[in-house]
Amino acid sequence: MTDTGEASVGGMGLVTKSVAVLQALAASGELTVGQLSDATGEPVSSLYRLLSSLDAIGWVEQGSKRGKFRLGLDFLWLGARLEAQLDVRRLALPELTRLHEATGETVFLCIRRGMSAVCIERIDGRDVQIHSLRLGESLPLGEGVAPRAILAFESPDFVARYLRDAASRAPVSAIAPDREQLVRLLDETAASGVAVAEADWVDGIGGVGAPIFDHKGHVVAALSISGLSGRLFSGDIDVVALVTQAARAVSLKLGSESFTGRVNRGQANSAASQEQ
Repeated sequence: MTDTGEASVGGMGLVTKSVAVLQALAASGELTVGQLSDATGEPVSSLYRLLSSLDAIGWVEQGSKRGKFRLGLDFLWLGARLEAQLDVRRLALPELTRLHEATGETVFLCIRRGMSAVCIERIDGRDVQIHSLRLGESLPLGEGVAPRAILAFESPDFVARYLRDAASRAPVSAIAPDREQLVRLLDETAASGVAVAEADWVDGIGGVGAPIFDHKGHVVAALSISGLSGRLFSGDIDVVALVTQAARAVSLKLGSESFTGRVNRGQANSAASQEQ
C-alpha cells in the first residue's frame, strides 16, 4: 500500500514538473537547461533526465542552437488538434443555436474519439428532455445519428475495423443496429449525406445527423437534432433540410468546398467486403 502511494505521489510530481517545463518553453520559445532551472526551480540534473524523457515522446526537441530546447512537433500537433476541436465548437455554436430556436428540440455537436463519438456541445429541448449523450458523454460510432454521420464518412479501412471490433463490444442502446443493419444505414447516410432515424437510442425518440467537413474534405464532427418522432417528422418543419444546412454552414466556415467528404459513397459495403 505504501509503495503504491509513493509511486502515485512520484508520478504526480513528474507530471507537475513536466507541465512546468512545457509552460516555460511555450512562454519563451527556446531555453537552455539553466534557464529552465531558473524558470521552474528544478535542479539542472533533474531537468536533463526529464527533458530526455520528453524528447523521447516528441514533446520537446533540440532548439536552433546547441544546448537549447523547444516544444516538440508531437506536442504542437496535440495543441493543434485541441485548437481544431475548439474551433469546431466555436464555429458550430451559432448554427446549433439557430437550429434549436427554429425547432425547440435538443441539438448536439459530436466529434470522434477512437471508436466513439463524444458530445462537445448540447442545447436542451424546450419541453422534451433527452437523457442520453449529455455533455462529455460518448456513444459508439454505430449508435445514434450523429455518431453514424461521422462513421459513414470515415475511410473504408476505418469502417472495416469498426465493424470487425464492434462484434466484441456490447451495444449501449437496446435498439442498436446489428452489423447488417449498420452497413445498410452507413450506405444510406453516405449516399444521402444525412443520417435519419425514427428511433434513435430509444423507441419514440427520432433524430437527424449530418457530418461536418474541414478544408481537406475530412469529416471532423457531426451535428444532430433529437426529439419525439411524431413531432420531429410531422412535416411542419423540414428538419432534414435544417440539419443539413446547419452542417454545411459549419463546413463552409472550416473552409470545406465539399459536403460529401473525400470518402467514396457506398463505402460501407466496400469496407464490409474487405473484412470478409
